[in-house]
Amino acid sequence: MSNTLFGSKIANPYSEALLQLGLNLYLKEENDTQVFFQIIFDMENILAILKLTPMLEEYLSNPLIRDIDKKNVLKKCLTKKVSPTTKNFLMLLVDKKRIGFIQTITQTFLNKAYDFVCLKFVEVYSAYPLNKGQQTLLIEKLKILLGPEFTTSKIYYSKINITFQVDKEILGGFIIKVDSKIIDLSLRGELQSLAKQMETNLIY
Repeated sequence: MSNTLFGSKIANPYSEALLQLGLNLYLKEENDTQVFFQIIFDMENILAILKLTPMLEEYLSNPLIRDIDKKNVLKKCLTKKVSPTTKNFLMLLVDKKRIGFIQTITQTFLNKAYDFVCLKFVEVYSAYPLNKGQQTLLIEKLKILLGPEFTTSKIYYSKINITFQVDKEILGGFIIKVDSKIIDLSLRGELQSLAKQMETNLIY
């Protein structure tokens, strides 16, 4: 079994356990619903730290380093705003000898959490920078386009995380990427479509 497959197999039950714990806190009316979102923010920050400092994961993966030392390093990396739930989870990973898979576990958890809150990652490419008014108008149109997502008992409205980027090659219009889907509203796309149509007409 490859390291990637083994890591995924290890990551799934731990990420699922953290998600269920967070959801339990989220769904109990007597608890602060922000606790679940704080866990998401915590894990996003941890993932960012891991990507910026690859040596940290190497240190945590080293079986020769004592668990107490790993815990101390983790505590130093965590901010005061980190929820006790997140901190306890990381300490548990150390105790269970799974802290070496922290990046895979964190990413797997975030994927599951994003699915739950219906978070859509949208990238908008335009030939020129969009002003605030244009961005706001496009965001509202995207909310209508993406619409609500239905489950058996509830409706969760999609939350949209949009990044705007400039791509001079598209000539005009937009290219919108939603997760793995691409909506091509660009002038370049129209020209390519027209060219294909002309080729088809010429052939027949």
